[in-house]
Amino acid sequence: MIKILKCELLKMRHRYVFLTSLAIVAAGLVFSLYGNYSGTNADFIMKNGWVMMLYQLPLANGIFFPIMATVVASRLADAEHKASAFKHLFTLEKREKIYDAKLIIGIVLMILCVLIYWAVVLVFGTFIGFEGAPPMGMYLRYLACVMAPTVVIYIFQHGLSMLFKNQAVSFFTGVIGTFAGLFSMFLPQLPLLRQLLPWGFYGAMQFVGLFGWTKETRYADAYFEIMPVEPYVYIIAAMYAILFYAVGKYLFCRKEI
Repeated sequence: MIKILKCELLKMRHRYVFLTSLAIVAAGLVFSLYGNYSGTNADFIMKNGWVMMLYQLPLANGIFFPIMATVVASRLADAEHKASAFKHLFTLEKREKIYDAKLIIGIVLMILCVLIYWAVVLVFGTFIGFEGAPPMGMYLRYLACVMAPTVVIYIFQHGLSMLFKNQAVSFFTGVIGTFAGLFSMFLPQLPLLRQLLPWGFYGAMQFVGLFGWTKETRYADAYFEIMPVEPYVYIIAAMYAILFYAVGKYLFCRKEI
């Protein structure tokens, strides 16, 4: 397995997978952090900045991390599909090991990118001058609530990319899923949609809410509160991860090349 992982890392370098991932992370950070921090609402923003970020970030996470998972999974599998290299690889290693090696590389990259995103948010908040120290307990919880859906979605996208030679199948599935997840965030009256849709987990696991904001008063009476998250959402996410891995690997190992 170590030998296969080293080979995958070498191939990943030549496909610029890591640089592509960093570019998507950078785009997500610009989308998340760009704004006016010195306008009429500056006092409210600076006082509540750390909690406000936890309220705002899930929207960007629900856009950029699923897209990154889709792109990375496709890039790691596409070269073998195009060159019909899987036939050769199968004579050297078991299918199970090839599937697992590519999955491990992708998941590690996802986790690394989430950590980079998380760290930059903390540095930015400190640099911009948010009041007080960052509430690390809440930010560690946020980190877990970003990693969990990102890994689940990556496992799903990995299976599609390994199964289908035409990467458009994986790509369009990822895009449609991303839009469905975003759609679910704007439907609070349908919580089950967020809780059952992997791309909706970013919204389902969001634990900070904004209350008291209106168009007329804006932030004058606004405040943030910690919201309860249904425990079964985490169980569903774990079950999806196991299911996607088991089904994807089973189908790949029995696929005719």
